[in-house]
Amino acid sequence: MKMRLKFIMILALAIITLNSCSIDDGNSNAIINYEALAVESVELPQAFTFGDVHVIPVTFDFTNSCQNFAGFEVDSNLNERVITVVASVSNGNCLDEVVRTEQNLRFLAASNGTYVFKFFTGFDVNNQPTYLEYTIPVEE
Repeated sequence: MKMRLKFIMILALAIITLNSCSIDDGNSNAIINYEALAVESVELPQAFTFGDVHVIPVTFDFTNSCQNFAGFEVDSNLNERVITVVASVSNGNCLDEVVRTEQNLRFLAASNGTYVFKFFTGFDVNNQPTYLEYTIPVEE
């Protein structure tokens, strides 16, 4: 009798637990894509200090309500940095609206000389990428 009661209680607990779990969490705003967003403006110092981490405010526009900031893609080649703002895009009901946004890019000046920054601003009429370009020296 005790064994049967334990079995029934374990079975009931398992049914309650499994019934409350669902693979579909009801979130219809799942991320389905990533997009590059055009940079509108950047605030850079006149010079970097060697060994310091610098905060660089980057301004860009979301073009609809389904875009969220996912991060910066930074491609490095020696002292050149190509920076792209990346947005995640969900599959919810999107409203077309332009929302100006600012995020901070953290940069460590780890070498001497100068750094060249290229911030992606979109594509030209020939479908070639365009950039805001800055050359910043490093001081010790």
